[in-house]
Amino acid sequence: MTTDPLYLGVDVGTTAVKAALFNSAGALQAVETISTHTDMHVPGWSEQSMDAVWQNTVKTIHDACKKIATGRVASIGVCGQGDGLWMLDAHRQPVRPAILWNDQRANDQVTRWIEDGTSDVASRFCRTAIWAGTSAAAFTWVKDNEPEQANSVEYAMHCKDWINFNLTGNITTDYSDASIPFLDFENRTYAPETFDMLGVKELIGKFPVPAFATSQNGFLLEDVAAAIGVDTGTSVATGCIDVAAMVVGMDLRQTGDMCLILGTTAVLAVLIDPEEFLQPPVGATLVHPFLDKWIRVMAPLSGALALDWFNALETNEADTEGNNFAARNALIAKVPAGANGLVFLPFLGGERAPFVAPDATASFLGITQSTTNSDMARAIMEGAAMSLRHCFDSTGVEKPKRLFITGGGARNRLWCDIIASVMDTAIVASDASDHGLWGAAKIGAAAAGLIDLEAFPPRKEEVRIHAPNPDDVATYKRLYALYRHHIDTSEPQWDARQLFLRGE
Repeated sequence: MTTDPLYLGVDVGTTAVKAALFNSAGALQAVETISTHTDMHVPGWSEQSMDAVWQNTVKTIHDACKKIATGRVASIGVCGQGDGLWMLDAHRQPVRPAILWNDQRANDQVTRWIEDGTSDVASRFCRTAIWAGTSAAAFTWVKDNEPEQANSVEYAMHCKDWINFNLTGNITTDYSDASIPFLDFENRTYAPETFDMLGVKELIGKFPVPAFATSQNGFLLEDVAAAIGVDTGTSVATGCIDVAAMVVGMDLRQTGDMCLILGTTAVLAVLIDPEEFLQPPVGATLVHPFLDKWIRVMAPLSGALALDWFNALETNEADTEGNNFAARNALIAKVPAGANGLVFLPFLGGERAPFVAPDATASFLGITQSTTNSDMARAIMEGAAMSLRHCFDSTGVEKPKRLFITGGGARNRLWCDIIASVMDTAIVASDASDHGLWGAAKIGAAAAGLIDLEAFPPRKEEVRIHAPNPDDVATYKRLYALYRHHIDTSEPQWDARQLFLRGE
């Protein structure tokens, strides 16, 4: 090993696997990304082949590491998409494709839990409003529809746990991934009562005992080391959920520190001190990767996903150059704030924050014969920003003077401008948007004993400041009231649609 070791961070997301190498100052040395396939062959389903996710991870790490001299990777830290259901049998082979966090097949079960109060009682322990993409909800569907697979489950885990198992042969998990929906936050152990009330007692003892993310999962296996081009015996951290890794990568440590993540989903995360249970929470709660703090998370189910969905649609608009990212943004920028009265409710897959509504659907409200593609694209950007504002209002915390933003959407400067005016606060953004990878890499280095995370200095980073536009702030204040009105009056329509789909 040379005197200039590198820390490897891996982020196994829903749409892509990323691997990056950083020096001890946090400067990016090499990075690779490979897109992943999500199977949605049944409406509302969202699955991934566990073996395919692992093979994509191997290739991504290999391609990143071949860019640097061998022997320099000193540690590995993995973060990944959270929730969902990743299961192995007694032979430690996948039972079935992983059911992801945004899967909707258990919507009816979640609706029943909400209506009979089970969800509120369970939140007493996990401090989270349960949605269909959580492991408990997904397993109820597997029990009812795939009993043979349900009976063969020996291990239940999360995405990054699956990757770490393949790297080292050890099955572990951390508190951040274990938080939802079975953790008892007051004593940091799984709550048997939660398994029971959610009807999944079969999963008791199937999840690994959680530890802090900075604990060590194990050491790289010989055959895996050869495949990815890293020395055998390299330390691998237990790691954490991707949201928590981003918090670490952005160096948020103090109570009240807050950030926005504009990725596939949009996320508002704020650090809080452990607190007594007073009432059923809004959104989700995670244990911090290494501090005695919690992360309150408001994670709507649509973020950049909504814009990707719209851009993928076939349109008849004449400006074909609008398919180009920069050209389309230039067209959207010409649309005034408020998108000429068009409002977008971004509930493409139901909603989980700041309210749980499995049957919620997305909609454009205010379409006229003069509505253009650019109006609709701007309304989508504004709808995602309104959703984040709604999430923030639900936290009850004091608005900071500046909000940090990361994720792929943070590179979209127009979107950052819109969010700044909707939130009426300065947005601090970076074109790098590698905070999840850097957070995972730091956790890996800490697990290897190379750094002390609590004393580790923030890395130097070039940032942009997006200040609110006073005129747009006034417009968005009125638009936000209209957005909230549309949500408040939409539930009967969502219910009526379900009756229609059921033929009632």
